[in-house]
Amino acid sequence: MRPAPLPLLLLAGALLLAGCTKDGSDQLVLDGRPRVPDVEGVVEKISFEQITLDGGRSYGVRKDLQSFSTYDLAAVPMLQRSGQYVHLGLDGKKVAWMAMIGEVIEGAAAPVVYYNGVLLRLEGDRAVFRDGTVLQLADGVTSPVGTGFVRAELDPSLHRVRALVLP
Repeated sequence: MRPAPLPLLLLAGALLLAGCTKDGSDQLVLDGRPRVPDVEGVVEKISFEQITLDGGRSYGVRKDLQSFSTYDLAAVPMLQRSGQYVHLGLDGKKVAWMAMIGEVIEGAAAPVVYYNGVLLRLEGDRAVFRDGTVLQLADGVTSPVGTGFVRAELDPSLHRVRALVLP
């Protein structure tokens, strides 16, 4: 006699849910929902125990840190973020997630970080992108489009977008 599939499905679902509730309740869902960072800046020092951003701001690191690229939401190695502009989500004083925004470009002009993405909307002084990235706008910054593909030019020292332009 074949076992009834419903009880097996219920048992599998219960096991799956039980496995997700231990630490999964505070995991970041990477599905395009807006991610407002708790802090952001250029990574000066990084280890499995601590991340230090520009200005000497240091944070401990959770053992289950989620480190990912904003562009494709794929996992990226955390230790390779040194010198890059990142968004951090905190759980108390520890980093729970780190989103790699971009490289700091040094040159003749002021340093800049370029971020390319599909702008969904402006919400006050924030730009919300389709991948979930949320960037803070400097005073007076407007978008050349209501929605669509734009390039954000971030000032890494002010942690603000100084321009939204068409690429």
